[in-house]
Amino acid sequence: MRRVAHVLALVLSLSLPALGLAQTKPAAGSPEQALMDIEHRWAATSVKGDVATLETILGANWTGVNAEGTVETRSQAIERTKTSKFTKSEVSGMKVMLLNPTTAVVTGIWTGVGTGSKGETIDTSERWTDVFVSQAGAWKCAASQSTTIKKS
Repeated sequence: MRRVAHVLALVLSLSLPALGLAQTKPAAGSPEQALMDIEHRWAATSVKGDVATLETILGANWTGVNAEGTVETRSQAIERTKTSKFTKSEVSGMKVMLLNPTTAVVTGIWTGVGTGSKGETIDTSERWTDVFVSQAGAWKCAASQSTTIKKS
């Protein structure tokens, strides 16, 4: 768990100066647009229960830290997607920072409404960070972190 937190902290600290350079409307066909498209497909997996698409997005060793601070493995995320029932799952406010041609950090906000894997009612917004690596020409998410946005 500490390793993921340290990696995310390092990546973010190295990329903070690039925040002002992040594109809000990337060019069609650009890596930035491809990553935003992946994030939209990922959000849609929660509504559709689309495990096959999620499996193409998450890298083999993906690790996530959810909004409750729990570390989650790839297989746990896939199982959660199978058992959750969302009526709304959307991403917005995305920014893509290419650290080099094969590594990127994507940040944004996820808004979800539905029933979680344990039957709990979910109506939340979370700010998230995903780290992607291009492997054999395909972007794979290597690590993720989410934080709940408190409602005012």
